[in-house]
Amino acid sequence: MMISAIAIARQSLLLILCIGSIGVLANALITSPKLKDLEEPAAFNFPLNVPLPDTRMLASKPLAAKSLPNGMVGAGSAYRYEYNSRPIDIEIRYITDGVTNRPTMDVMLPIFTKIPVTVLQPSSMKEQPGLGFYSLFTNEKTAYFGTCINPRGITTVTGDQFHANSNPNPFTGNIPFERVVPRLMGRQTFRDSRCLWTVLSMPIDAAAPDDTMKTLQTVGINWARWWQGNFPAI
Repeated sequence: MMISAIAIARQSLLLILCIGSIGVLANALITSPKLKDLEEPAAFNFPLNVPLPDTRMLASKPLAAKSLPNGMVGAGSAYRYEYNSRPIDIEIRYITDGVTNRPTMDVMLPIFTKIPVTVLQPSSMKEQPGLGFYSLFTNEKTAYFGTCINPRGITTVTGDQFHANSNPNPFTGNIPFERVVPRLMGRQTFRDSRCLWTVLSMPIDAAAPDDTMKTLQTVGINWARWWQGNFPAI
């Protein structure tokens, strides 16, 4: 039985397309694009209000942009809430490149605040099951809650935590599906190294300092959980 010329042509074309697709895929996987060639994440407009249980929203405003060590800009927003007639201030920054701008508490505190890094003692790092890690510390009669909220996985404080959380592992299947096509097109890496670096602060009640820390911890955890479910889109 003879195969028609049309069938042969179709099979040849299909073979060529398959070989070409495999070649493009292999090249994309093997060739890692340089950081400067990667597509920047879309600009993010922070919401005017973030709902937090048991608090009352008072105000919000954009934060002045600050340059990071690699030249990128950390845009952000400031919020003020009231809890039992006491103010809670929150600052949040969108870090789009956590590889060269390590979004750790010790690195970012001097960049975005005037808080000395010496306040970050080993005992200040806490862990909340289902959320991740955060720092809870005090400085000059003020209590602070700080963490790096990531697009996937847990919240982090240290560089090792951030690296382990943001670095995809193909053996565990945690490569973000939404980054596959952009990676094959050479616009992004599989690793999503973005972070919402945030710090909450509250004046310490001299009559009940432990209550202040518990309140700030509860509000901070609620804040981080909201952003985990509402992280900026790529």
